[in-house]
Amino acid sequence: MKIGKVPPEILKSSVYPYLGSMRKEVLVHSGFGEDCSIIDFGENVAVASTDPITGANKNSGYLSVFISCNDIAACGANPLGILVTLLLPAGADELMLKDLMEGIHDASRQIGIEILGGHSEITDAVIKPVISVTALGIAKKNEYVTSSGARPGDDVIVTKALGLEGTSILASDYEDILKAELSPELLHKAQSFIKKIGAVEDGLAAAKAGASAMHDITEGGFLGAVYEIAEASGVGVRIIKEKLPILPETRAICDFFRIDPLGLISSGSMLICAPKGDEVLKALAANGIDASIIGKVTKKDKLLISEDDCIAITPPERDELYVASERAEKRKNI
Repeated sequence: MKIGKVPPEILKSSVYPYLGSMRKEVLVHSGFGEDCSIIDFGENVAVASTDPITGANKNSGYLSVFISCNDIAACGANPLGILVTLLLPAGADELMLKDLMEGIHDASRQIGIEILGGHSEITDAVIKPVISVTALGIAKKNEYVTSSGARPGDDVIVTKALGLEGTSILASDYEDILKAELSPELLHKAQSFIKKIGAVEDGLAAAKAGASAMHDITEGGFLGAVYEIAEASGVGVRIIKEKLPILPETRAICDFFRIDPLGLISSGSMLICAPKGDEVLKALAANGIDASIIGKVTKKDKLLISEDDCIAITPPERDELYVASERAEKRKNI
């Protein structure tokens, strides 16, 4: 298998058949396209999600918190706290640990959540820090949203712009390479996208406005997220390529590395399906969040349509961040 997410067909054959005993308290079980489990607690539900961060070198502690909390908000739930596992490579010093924890602390304070506990250790099993965050949230029992609720006729919406997280990571980790062709002003702005990767307000506002399904756009980028939400819901989609919001800085960095921005990790952008997309846009705008209707949910076929082409949407083999990282390392060795 290649670096990145385990492919869907392998998940279906070698992971999902082995999920222990099904509990009646679990309302949303583990499944393809579902990033959270939802557990019945009477009038409320507990929402849980876990994610590692492995693709970033700089700002990884800060990024790790938003990645998991965005998943919680994609269910329309308020994040409450996180559990953090830190695996540090042999030779790591206290300064490395402190730097990671400061990033985790800063992100947690911004969201308003507590670090509930976790585990930390030094191990020769890793060659750089690996952070795994489990986020917990709460929602009313009749108000949570899943990835599997999209229905034909729903509008498809994305918030902010695609590729924000990936752009920020590449601009920060490979600034020395990029500055040979891109301006300092462009790189500085691209690095600042890290401030836009929180999507908690996006998810909460969209849920209240009637979203039928949501998915945080993480590894695999937009193409991975729209494929997963369609598969989880048993529907198709028609996406208009020209309506997809991509900032100039993202295009410039993707062009430099010859990668597709639609397959680039995009935390900060929420994928939303809703029967009344205009109402969701109004709710998002009231919270200062830009959003665009970029297509429709259909009965079958997952299509990306442009002025001169129509292609089937399939899950990327791996996130374009890994492709760019490999090409960057080759440039360093030339």
